[in-house]
Amino acid sequence: MLDDEPKGWRQLQERAQREKDPKKLAEIIDEMNQLLTEHEKAAAKEEKPSPRSERKPPKR
Repeated sequence: MLDDEPKGWRQLQERAQREKDPKKLAEIIDEMNQLLTEHEKAAAKEEKPSPRSERKPPKR
């Protein structure tokens, strides 16, 4: 399981809050979206279910 928050996320949030220029803000938002995409891909790789043959039967 990955950390809930991608590394560098807080710094990007702070930059976005302070930025006044709309073009620069859009660039920061693009960076944030890219960071989230990478974080989600990494999380998905870690959470892949094992094949059925390797799963333990449910306890009853």
